[in-house]
Amino acid sequence: MKFKISSFKEPKHVGAVSCVGWNNTEDVFSCGDDHKLLKWNLVSGECLVITTFPEDFYPICLHLFPKINLGGNKHNDVILIACADGKFHIMNNNGRIEKSVNAHQGACLAAQWSPDGAGLLTAGEDGFVKIWSRNGLLRSTVIQSDVPCYSAIFNSDSSAILYTKGNSLVIKHLNSSSKTTKWKAHEGVILCVAWNANNNLILSGSEDGYSKIWDQFGQQISVSVKHDQPITSVSWSPAGDMFVIGSYNLIRLCNANGWSHCLERPSTGSIYSIVWSSDGTQLAAACANGNVLFAHIIEREYAWKNYTCTQTGRKVISIKDIITDQNDQLDYPDRVIQIALGFNHLVTATVKQCFIHKLTSWNTPVTFDLKEGTISMILLAERCICVIERAGISVYSYMGRLLASPRCSRPETLGRAAVSLGPDALALIDQSDRKIIQVFDLPTGLIVRSSTDNTVTKLIHKMTVSSIALSQSGPINERQIALLDYNRDLYVVTVKDSKPKFVKLGSQILSICWSAETELLVGLRANSAVAWCCPRAAYKSDWLALTTVTKDITDLGRNPSLLSVEDGVACICRGNGSRTHISLASFPEKLLKHVDANMWQDALQVGMDGIKKCLISKMLKIIHIIGSFAGPLKMKLSGLVSLFWLGNTTSSRLRRKHLL
Repeated sequence: MKFKISSFKEPKHVGAVSCVGWNNTEDVFSCGDDHKLLKWNLVSGECLVITTFPEDFYPICLHLFPKINLGGNKHNDVILIACADGKFHIMNNNGRIEKSVNAHQGACLAAQWSPDGAGLLTAGEDGFVKIWSRNGLLRSTVIQSDVPCYSAIFNSDSSAILYTKGNSLVIKHLNSSSKTTKWKAHEGVILCVAWNANNNLILSGSEDGYSKIWDQFGQQISVSVKHDQPITSVSWSPAGDMFVIGSYNLIRLCNANGWSHCLERPSTGSIYSIVWSSDGTQLAAACANGNVLFAHIIEREYAWKNYTCTQTGRKVISIKDIITDQNDQLDYPDRVIQIALGFNHLVTATVKQCFIHKLTSWNTPVTFDLKEGTISMILLAERCICVIERAGISVYSYMGRLLASPRCSRPETLGRAAVSLGPDALALIDQSDRKIIQVFDLPTGLIVRSSTDNTVTKLIHKMTVSSIALSQSGPINERQIALLDYNRDLYVVTVKDSKPKFVKLGSQILSICWSAETELLVGLRANSAVAWCCPRAAYKSDWLALTTVTKDITDLGRNPSLLSVEDGVACICRGNGSRTHISLASFPEKLLKHVDANMWQDALQVGMDGIKKCLISKMLKIIHIIGSFAGPLKMKLSGLVSLFWLGNTTSSRLRRKHLL
């Protein structure tokens, strides 16, 4: 994965460009020391001068009103600009100033609309942080400090603000009695911060040349290598899976865990501001030499079984079958913004349409139009596709038919850890109360209800939930959901139970993933991987250890993650970005596949092979436990167990059971 950078040969601004902002995925506004507001169109390549401000107008920060009104109300198309004279200005897209407010003594260093558009905040050289109404009326002065505040930002629900104070970061809660959180983050003055709505992680950049990632409690997640120059700008991608940092003649793209994807060294001077487009595929940067730098991501790779997929251009995807060495190139009419590969399909979303390709026939895709060109995520399951965009959540069949449109407030803020798609259900972590998990039945889109109690609509955990995953096999009445809470404890619960019970499987789990074909659940610890071959066995504590396989792993690094589980082999992304494959539970995976398919003779053969490999004790216990959950076919598996025990026992009961 890397950037493809483009810019005009000659700078359109005279002097430094201090700030940029995206109006949509095609138009960018920029403002600089030449007092001009420019509008760039990335499709036509045009650059228009919107207006020229007075000579004493020196902008520092620019922020466009959040796109929360899907009706396209022009009243919301306004721009907030903070200036060096301590004022902030609210203006429309034509450059006409509607409101000017003298906010600070000295420069107004930061200004931002709240995510819900109800107000705005400013931070100044005088050390004050203030909250204003949408129309520019002062509501409160929340911070009074004796040092300049170089950056301040709202959290995702506007309930708290993060601001800088010298070399420290401070989180101030606005509407509660929660204690203010403050910690020393850098050795030098902190110049820039970013707080992602999806992963709730904080990114900071400082004069000491380091960028660091923190959680909301001030715990350090990762730290970058030391750069030669101060970090002047940082920005999270909307999905929270990547971030970018800017410095003098430097722009670096990094994974959310901190390791670097690519490093570019354009001759631009210091990069004062970096902003992602809403679809997370391109960015704009304000540069000290008068240029506005544009970059989009290419060579992003996806893999599923023997297929690999690489986006080689804005509108081009390359597909390869590594077994037959067959290559195909797919060209699209519009810019590609999201790709998903799995379950024998390739799903590609452009700014206007979604294309569904079968792996056996690339050239005849199923297409459907998108509600809006801002897609944040595509999820695949065995029988359906989930498309998450700012306009809402939509679930489609692989034939392009709309199955359901579950309701969710601000779906664009959902991260991958907060949503999971199964073959017949969609699970979401409630963004207003993260202890609650909502599970929607498909294709109706109604909340899953217990088969015996129609009042059960939500799953409520005792702790805040950080990650969820739905099982991918089995009937709907046996659908399970695994969850990780903020204590890193792993629980599993059956969605359709009349009285759902959260059963703990393990602790200190960093990442979880279900097998795509069976009920095998894999969890990752700091130095080991754990496979639960039959998670439902956890309801009987003495059985849990018998169906658990653990393998020690070294050199995983910090914050490793599980990518997939296939045929008992787990694909793991190490802390440095490299991938490794670990064989955990190939025997239980094969056995589970045969059980699900009612292929008992094959299950018997797998069992006999296990005996030959000296897996007798473990295998018999696993088979016996799986058999106890096999419903009407329980006796057949019990007979399988008795066959293995037949040579070691004279019990007539086991002999009779075997004959059945």
